[in-house]
Order: sequence, then C-alpha cells, then structure tokens
Amino acid sequence: MNEIILVLSFVLAFLLTIYGTPVARKVAFRYNLLDTPDGALKKQKEPVPYMGGVIIYFAFISPVGILFPFSRELLGILFAGSIVLIVGLFDDLKALTPGIKFLFQVVATYILIKSGIRISLLFLPGWLNAILSFIWILAIINAFNIIDIMDGMAASVAMFCCITIFIISLYNDNFVISILSLSLTAALLGFLKFNWEPAKIYLGDAGSMFIGLVVGALTIWCDYSRYNDVAFISGSLVLAVPIFDMLYVMILRILQKKSPFFGSPDHFALRLKKKYGLSAAKTVSIVIAIQMALSTVVIVNFYTSPIVTIVTTVLIVFFFALFGIFLSKVKMADGVRNR
Repeated sequence: MNEIILVLSFVLAFLLTIYGTPVARKVAFRYNLLDTPDGALKKQKEPVPYMGGVIIYFAFISPVGILFPFSRELLGILFAGSIVLIVGLFDDLKALTPGIKFLFQVVATYILIKSGIRISLLFLPGWLNAILSFIWILAIINAFNIIDIMDGMAASVAMFCCITIFIISLYNDNFVISILSLSLTAALLGFLKFNWEPAKIYLGDAGSMFIGLVVGALTIWCDYSRYNDVAFISGSLVLAVPIFDMLYVMILRILQKKSPFFGSPDHFALRLKKKYGLSAAKTVSIVIAIQMALSTVVIVNFYTSPIVTIVTTVLIVFFFALFGIFLSKVKMADGVRNR
C-alpha cells in the first residue's frame, strides 16, 4: 500500500507542475510579476515571470494532503512553508524590506521547530539542539534564496538533495519523510522542464525560500545514524553546495567591504561560468555532478564506519576550500542588487 501511495504522490505532483506552470506564467504576465533585465545581475534577454514557487508549493502539498494523514510535524512544515511562500511573493513584488522578510523567516522557523522538527543530538542539551535547529533552518532558507542565480540551479540542487533524503528515509522506514521528499522531487522535476536554460519561469523568492525551508526541515528530520553514530554530519554534506555558496559570497562581500545582504556576482557558479565560458546549462550540469557526488557520499556514510565519515567530510571541506580559492581569482563585474 505504501508503494502505491508513493507512486501516486510522485505522479500527482509531477503532473500538477507540468500542467500548472503554464497557467502560472500567464498569471505572472497578467499581473506584471516579472524579473526584468537590468544589465547587472539580471542579464536575460526578456522579462521572465516569477510564480514558479507557487506551483511547486501546490504540487508539493496536494499529494501529501490527499494521500496522507496529517501529523504535528507535517502541519508544522505546511504552516511554516505557507508563511515563507506568502512573504516571498510580497518580496517578489518589491513590497518588503530585507528586515521584514527576515522577521517572517524567523516566525516560520519558530513554528517549524515548535512542531517537533529539530536537531536531536544526544550528546547536546535540548536547548542547544533547539538553537542549532533555528540557525540551520534560517541558513538553509537563505542559502537556497542566494543560490537561485542561474537557470535550473536551485531547483536541480534541491531535487538531488530530496532524492538523497528519500533514499535514506526508505532504509529508515520513515514513510512521512519518504512521501514529502518524493513529492518535492516530482514537483522540481516537472518545474525544471520550464526552468532549464533558457528559463521560461523563475522560482522567485517565494519558491527558493519555500524549497529551502522544506529541504532544511527534511535534512534534520531524517535519521542518518542508524548504522553509524557519526553520520549525522551527512545532514550538512547533502546541502554542502548551497551552504558553500552562501558562505562563499558572504566572505567575498565582506572582504570587498560590501554588505553581505546585497546581491553581487560573487557566486561560485557565476565565476565558474565566466572562467571557462560555459553556458548556464553546462555550468548547472557541473554543479549537479558535484551534488550527485555529495549524495553518494551521504548514502555510503549511512552504512559505513565513523572513520569513513570523518575522512570523507574532511576531504569535502578541503575540496570546497580549494575550489573557492581557485575561483576567487576570477574577476567579476561590480553589479549589485538587494537580495
């Protein structure tokens, strides 16, 4: 029975995205919810509609709401996700300041943690687990918001993160996480048909923040330590790409004496694209390859010993450090915009 529900949830979420996205594009054009080229960071030839996040939201919650009984944690994800989606829509309409947007991210994060989704490391006191959970969710919401700078980038990374979480949840017999991660995987897969270069629709802040909240929640809700006590580190490894990009642009902006809260072309993907003269599709494909390697490490760590987890983690940190230093030599333009 569970297998049938999983198949139905995947098919429903995928079809809702495939047939709903063209409708969302029409709505965005009608109400002028568009990302207009500015010659700095926004270099697409024509205005591209937002609203992709709204379709992903409905494609994600529909199979879950129809096929699965609600639990406290599930309601927490849906409630908190609804808040960041609405706040993101207002932000896409340029109706919010960064401070107000962050305030509602804090509210959504609090609701999520209150529902019981939090880091649970036995060697740490409960209050510290709660604080770490709070920081984690806020960080991942903004990490996906920051990494959404290229056609197909955020959606592709999030999709492979969800596939990884789905595989781990199957081995843990956690059906709630399985159906949530699979539904979001299907929604993102359908969305990529329209978001791959050249993108016909964008996630917008509504979509990137919603995806960040859900993926961030699933990574700390999932149990990686069934066979390996140190494998809880895998929660960070599966999201290493967006975490790296967020820290990378913040460090570079601070070194350049710029505000880390304003956008600039310091993202590693943009530097990689310029370094080798790649198209957006080829750049995202390289990032996907990195993400798939990280996902493989996470799955391997699930079954192996603590020493393997420690070694692979050190190697991954070392790789990203060298990768960042290498790309920092690429000279970028000074285009700046508010995130």
